[in-house]
Amino acid sequence: VAGMVDRRKMLMANFAILGTVYAGLSWLALLGLLKVWQLGFVVFLSGLIWTLEMAIRRTMVAEIGGIHRIASSMGLESSTNNLTRMLGPFLGGFLFELYGMPSTLALGACLYATAALSLMGVDYGPPPRPDARPSVIANLLEGFAFVRASRVVTGTLAVTIVVNLFGFSYLAMVPVIAKQELGLTPFPTGILMSSEGFGAFLGSLLIAFLARPERARQIYVVGSCIYLGCILLFSLSSLFGLSMVALWFGGFGMSGFAAMQSALIIANSPPEMRNRLMGVLAMCIGMGPMGILVVGLLADRLGASTGILITSATGLAAVFVCVLVWPEIRRRAPTP
Repeated sequence: VAGMVDRRKMLMANFAILGTVYAGLSWLALLGLLKVWQLGFVVFLSGLIWTLEMAIRRTMVAEIGGIHRIASSMGLESSTNNLTRMLGPFLGGFLFELYGMPSTLALGACLYATAALSLMGVDYGPPPRPDARPSVIANLLEGFAFVRASRVVTGTLAVTIVVNLFGFSYLAMVPVIAKQELGLTPFPTGILMSSEGFGAFLGSLLIAFLARPERARQIYVVGSCIYLGCILLFSLSSLFGLSMVALWFGGFGMSGFAAMQSALIIANSPPEMRNRLMGVLAMCIGMGPMGILVVGLLADRLGASTGILITSATGLAAVFVCVLVWPEIRRRAPTP
């Protein structure tokens, strides 16, 4: 779909829809009418919109910056992502503790509205030509065919599946560990969750200003290993300070994974295939909910910390297997 629409207008529409929905949720929460199923539906809707938003936004950033600056562009894009991931839990926990859920949802509505308005001034070329609109099924088939033909892209997607399945799933357990094992209230829980974003923000800035394109594959693999290793350490910690440091370093590693994930896909594909491959990437990222179900099941049976320990250790082992099967992803890329 991302290759068949005016990307800027589609992004604006996405943000406008979510802003309206969050405003409605805030009003329901203020009246005391908010239900869990309503939140679940909105999370599902956000996931659908995010899939299209990621494919469009990251492709736009890469093309505006130029492929020769792909590492810097993706590093800068990742740094803005991680800065708000750091501020989001902090502000969310602060507002929730002081004013309750209506305030956090109202803030979300304002931020989505701001994002939609900000895109009005972006000049991003003409809309797609009417004769360049193959079917969605044809797009998917061409994207998968290209993935099979490129070992670098295949290896990148394999690591993406591993990290989303066994790495990011830990986030669902952080509030549980914070409350049950560390005895934290919402505000320090927000600080704990924002520490990963802080480390990722600093790491992304370093990548944006210092990373060389030919090192993108190595940054991607090493960052993935650091991230999973620090999650494993977090699962073993029983101290707030140590947990925060582990997540901070984990965020530093995650910045390498997040920035180079899209950079490797875009840099190793022709322009006409980029949106399609970003769609395939979004599908691989979509393995995350399965990981959350797995870690939730393990947490029920063995405890939250043990569940994270098992999944993160499995993820580390799986990344090593990916490197063995696709050694291209650990090698320095040829200089253009």
